[in-house]
Amino acid sequence: MGGDGTVKKKRHLLLVVLLGLFLAALAGFVSFRLGRREGKTEGKQETIKGGKTEGDREAGTEEAGEGGGKAFGSGSVEVTLCLPDGFPCDFSTEFSAPALVPLADRLVPELEKAEGTAAVAAFYRRDNGTVCHGMDALQGGSVLGIGPDFLAAADLRVEKGRGLTERDVEEGRHAALLDGRAAQALFPGKDPVGGTVEVEGRLYQVVGVVDSPEPRTGGGLTLIPESTWSEAYQYEEPKSVVLKIAEPAGESFMEAEREVLRRESGVHAARVLNSMVPEGEELSYQMQ
Repeated sequence: MGGDGTVKKKRHLLLVVLLGLFLAALAGFVSFRLGRREGKTEGKQETIKGGKTEGDREAGTEEAGEGGGKAFGSGSVEVTLCLPDGFPCDFSTEFSAPALVPLADRLVPELEKAEGTAAVAAFYRRDNGTVCHGMDALQGGSVLGIGPDFLAAADLRVEKGRGLTERDVEEGRHAALLDGRAAQALFPGKDPVGGTVEVEGRLYQVVGVVDSPEPRTGGGLTLIPESTWSEAYQYEEPKSVVLKIAEPAGESFMEAEREVLRRESGVHAARVLNSMVPEGEELSYQMQ
């Protein structure tokens, strides 16, 4: 009997120790999550400085304009939704912003009125999308859901084949454009026009190839009609905006002067878009 009692006491003590360790681990996890949440909040406040009341979001913020990188062609600028740390938001993970879904489309007419803007287009973007042709696949490329006005706004030119037309978009055709890097990766040594690629497992016919000046995407670009975006990614998400800057006819701009125009256009677009972002939203539009 004495032996049984000792065994029971040892088991009871072991259970108490295990329970204590579990509770300690749980407390540590909760503390970590709370600390991470507070860190995000502090980062957000640092980025948008108290929200709209101080005017930083309307102004596009200094952080939004610091990058100044060429999004596509040398005469264009991209403005996209970013996290508080300035990195573009990946909507394939935990982030969603349903209140912002129609915002870019709704504000394109307003952005088109801005002085110095030649063309504006809203588009979907998914970095690291899955695009394959046979055994070849893009590594680190981006998939864009675009309309027929995108190429002009992004300052991209069709080098082979054709661009995407209004009928491609209206009818939801599975037509695709590749940039030069994507074409070389998926069709090495071959003409991709007329071939097919898989975008997230769905077949698209390549109708054209565009130039590839975008340094941000080393793996290349695949462009599909925006009307087929929900087929590839199952849901809508907020769009980015690309603007082409207007250069007065007959004048030659130095790269530094073009960069000033690009920055001004990007900051203005971020200001307009952020002026409509609901109060308390963690994301903000920033120039890339």
